[in-house]
Amino acid sequence: MTDQTPTLPAAQTRRWLVPVLFVLTAIWPLFMHLDTLPLRVWDEARQAISALEMLRDGDWLVAHFYGQPDMWSTKPPLLIWIQTTFFAILGPGELALRLPSAIAAFLTGWFLLRFTTKQLNAPWLGLIACLMLYTSDGFIHMHVARSGDYDALLVLFMSTSAWALFRWSVDGRPRDLLWFFVLLTLGVMTKSVQALLFVPGLGIFLLLQKRATAFFMERKTYIGMGIFLLVVGAFYLLRESANPGYLKAVWENELGGRYGTSIEGHEEPWNFYIRMLIDHHFTWWWMLVPIGMVVGLAHREERLRQWTLLLVCIGSTYLYVISSAGTKLEWYSAPLFPVLCGLAAIPVHVLLQWTFSEQWSASFVARRVLPWLLLFFVFLQPYTAIIGRTYFPKEYPWDEDVFAASYYLHNALRGGPLEVDALCHDSYNAHLMFYVKLLNEQGKDIKSVSKFELKPGMRAMAIEPFVKESIEHHYDYKILYENHSLRIYEITGIHEATP
Repeated sequence: MTDQTPTLPAAQTRRWLVPVLFVLTAIWPLFMHLDTLPLRVWDEARQAISALEMLRDGDWLVAHFYGQPDMWSTKPPLLIWIQTTFFAILGPGELALRLPSAIAAFLTGWFLLRFTTKQLNAPWLGLIACLMLYTSDGFIHMHVARSGDYDALLVLFMSTSAWALFRWSVDGRPRDLLWFFVLLTLGVMTKSVQALLFVPGLGIFLLLQKRATAFFMERKTYIGMGIFLLVVGAFYLLRESANPGYLKAVWENELGGRYGTSIEGHEEPWNFYIRMLIDHHFTWWWMLVPIGMVVGLAHREERLRQWTLLLVCIGSTYLYVISSAGTKLEWYSAPLFPVLCGLAAIPVHVLLQWTFSEQWSASFVARRVLPWLLLFFVFLQPYTAIIGRTYFPKEYPWDEDVFAASYYLHNALRGGPLEVDALCHDSYNAHLMFYVKLLNEQGKDIKSVSKFELKPGMRAMAIEPFVKESIEHHYDYKILYENHSLRIYEITGIHEATP
């Protein structure tokens, strides 16, 4: 198949221009001030504790949490292995924890750009899609590209595995089948079964392309399946052998339990993801997606029609699967963003082609100036907004109380004051205990204690209303410091009623 999307003149004369623009525009939203915000309270903090314990105890098979095998977050440990390695190189902290996700998000865009350049001969299409990706709130988000969570790495492997299968379907190179299975394996080793949710859409794509039979006739297909089963199967069996009950926990947390029912109260209506994309996470670009589907599927260039078909197949089936699940969480939509951006970029790219063409204007100057003005005005406000969020990251007002103690410990770890020797926090506190562990390693004496274990002379910090109420009821105290929900008490006496 030799028909390809025609290259824009600027891309013909300056092959270096698009990659350079990609790097310059990707660096700011992805890498700037990654460690400004303290650890997020749930998954990110849990990964931080597990990576720190893996670094200290040397057990690279069983992820631990507070010294015990983690049976709540039961994903395979590829992300934690990478984070542990970064901890060893850079030292434990937010930067080392989040850098793997930022790099994964960068590589997702880089491979998208390379794919559109080599497979579609349309580097500007790739650049436009990447600019949309990096100006999408749902992707440049504390649970995806700029966090210590699983999702950015998952998006990288799910996207590149789909692109590898597309290359095989149109070019017929057997090595692309091996890449498909290797990348699929890495995806499963990142976030278990979620990495397989593009597979139904890929199957539909192969059927529509009349390539499904050829897929099963290829020898490399069975070699790739063997690699997948060997690596994934070996991990799960070894983990179960070292940590009996692990497979049962996987079933309850990731498979039947999470899909069939709502876990931890995360029950939402069927259109949860669609409304979220329109209202918050893909606000700038969602209207271009249906236009891109129509334009791409009707385009005169066969390769672009095939690319659009791939995106429609994997995007629609993935959205259907996650919308049908009992448990719905906003970051489950993360793998959709490269798909949606690929579609939304098509009409902008077609318009850009037109502004470069002599059909629009015979003036060479106009054809050189207007395309840049078009890109500038399309992306000025979205890019400015995302830089404002990432270069000067701030807490949402409703999170200021949640993370008040985190900021205090975060600053203390960097040399700020630490006028505290006791942390009183009754609920889940991994986001605080990570700092406590690192402060202890610095030789600073602070420990987590019950609100009933305080003694005169102790300085205790608390943010939870019921903990503060208990301290103020059972002890004589002075308030040494107060900021948002955080109070630091000096205990001066104990009431007789104290247990």
